[in-house]
Amino acid sequence: MEEQKSSLRQKPFWERQADPCEERAPSGPLVLVTHSTKGTRISALGADGFAEGLWLDMKLNDARAMLPHIRVETHDLAADEALQRRLAHWMMRYSPAVCAHGRDGFALDVAGCTHLFGGEAAMAKDIEERFARMGFACRLAFADTFAAALALVFHGREQVHMLPPGAALTMLDNLPVDALRLDEETLTPLKRLGLKRIGHVRPLPRMALERRFRETTKGRAKSRASGLSQSVQWRLDQLYGAMAEPLPWIEEPQAFRVTKPCPALALETGAIEIALHELLPALCDRLQKAGKGARQFRLTGYRADGGVSSVTAGLSAPTHEPPMIARLFKDRLDQIDCGFGIDLFVMEALNVSEQAAAQYSIIEAENAAFSLVSLSGFADVMANRSAGHNSVSRFAPCPSHVPERAQRFVPVNTAVNWRTWQDQQPVWAPRPLRLLPRPEAAQVTAELPDAPPVQFIWRKRLRKVVRARGPERILPEWWRDTLKTKRSALFRDYYDVEDANGLRYWIFRAIKDELIIDSDETQRVIRWYVHGLF
Repeated sequence: MEEQKSSLRQKPFWERQADPCEERAPSGPLVLVTHSTKGTRISALGADGFAEGLWLDMKLNDARAMLPHIRVETHDLAADEALQRRLAHWMMRYSPAVCAHGRDGFALDVAGCTHLFGGEAAMAKDIEERFARMGFACRLAFADTFAAALALVFHGREQVHMLPPGAALTMLDNLPVDALRLDEETLTPLKRLGLKRIGHVRPLPRMALERRFRETTKGRAKSRASGLSQSVQWRLDQLYGAMAEPLPWIEEPQAFRVTKPCPALALETGAIEIALHELLPALCDRLQKAGKGARQFRLTGYRADGGVSSVTAGLSAPTHEPPMIARLFKDRLDQIDCGFGIDLFVMEALNVSEQAAAQYSIIEAENAAFSLVSLSGFADVMANRSAGHNSVSRFAPCPSHVPERAQRFVPVNTAVNWRTWQDQQPVWAPRPLRLLPRPEAAQVTAELPDAPPVQFIWRKRLRKVVRARGPERILPEWWRDTLKTKRSALFRDYYDVEDANGLRYWIFRAIKDELIIDSDETQRVIRWYVHGLF
C-alpha cells in the first residue's frame, strides 16, 4: 500500500487525469454585487460581462446559472463615491462648473472653455486619453443642454457625440423614449401607444397626449393622466432647452478647513463663541505653518434638521492672527441661526495668499503694529459692521501712466499690490501727496516757452517760484484718448516747483497744435495747469 502511494506521488503531473469533482478557480468575467432585502444582485460589471448576456440588477443566482465560473466581489459603494468626488474635482481642469451625475457620470458647463483646449474635438480627445491612462473608459457628448448630452451618452451609438447648435430637433428624434429619463409608470403607456421614439412624442399636442394617456390607463383619474402628460412635456422642454434644468455644481475644495463636532446640540450664542475660539487658533496655526494668510474667514454651523447657517468676516490684508479675526466675528455671531441645534461647526479660510514673514527692528515693528491696528483694523471693523464690504473703499493702482488714471477706488478688502506700482514709478520724479480731482488752470510766466515757470497765478494769488525741477514728459494714451477733445490727450511737461513760502506744487505745461480758423495752418498753444500739492 505504501509502495502504491509512493508511485502515485512520483507520477508526472501531465499523466494525471483531471478529477471532474475538483473545484476550478473562477475564470469568467468579474461582477460586483450588493446585498439588500431584494437579495444579492449585480451592481457593476464590465464589457465582457455584458457580452456574456449579463445585465445590471441581475440576481447573482441567475448569473451563476448562466456562467458558473464568474468572479464575484462585494461592491464598495463608499469607495466609489469618494473616487467620483475626487474625479469631479479633477475635472475642474476643463471647466469651473462640474456636477457629479449618478454613480459614474459628470456634467460640465464648457461654454467659453473649449477654445482653451483647441475646440470640442481636441478637448474630447484629451479627456479620453487622460481617462485611459487612469484605467477608465468613457463616453462623451457635447450638446446645448444637459438633457440632450445625457441622452446621447446613454442611448447614442457613437463613443463621442458632438451635437451642433440648433440640431437637436433632427438628431434626437431617432433616440428611444427611454432617453427622456421617465419612470416606468410613464414609459409603459407611451410604448403601448406605439410612441417608442422621441420624434413620435415631440410633435403631439399636450391635450392629445393627455387624452391618449386616459385611454391607455383605464380606471385612472383625469389628474393622474394630466400628471403623466406633464412629466413628458417637462422632459421634452429640458431636452430642447425650453426649460432650464438646475444642476448641483460642486464647490472647489478648500485646503484650509477645520471642523468641530458637538457632543451636545449647540442652541445658543455662547456655544458658538466656544466653537470659534477652539477652531480659529487651529486654522491660523495651519495657515502660519504654510506661510499663508487669508482675507476672508467663514464659520458655518450644520444643524440637526439639515439646515446650514454661516457668517463671514473679511479683511483688507491677508492675516493669520486669531485675535484680529476673532474681533471681527465678535458682533456677528448672532447671525448664525441655531434652529433646533447645531451638531457640527466648520471654519474655512477663503482667498488664501502667500504671506512672507518679515523681521522688523523695534521701531519698525511698533510702526507696523500701529499701522495695522489703526488703519487696516479700523477699516475691517467698519466694513464688517456695515451692510456690505463696498461701504469702505481704498485706492488701488491702475495700469496707466496718466496721473489721474493711475489709481481708483476699490473695496477695502480687495488685495492691492502697491509694490509693483512703486517699482514702475521713476525715482527722479516723485509724485505729490495730494492730487487734485482735476487739473486747475493757472497763469504762468516763463522766461522762454520751454523754460520752467518764474511765477504763476493760481486761485487768484500770485506765487513766485524759487526752485523748479523738471520737466517730466507724460505722453497721452493714444489707444483711448482723442487728441481733439480730451485734455488728457495733450503732451504734458510736469514741473516740481517751490514758491517763496516753501509750498511745493506739481504743475504741467500742456502743448497742443490747434488749427487756425479760415486757414490750413496750425499754431502751437501752450496752457498751464496745477495738478497736485506736495
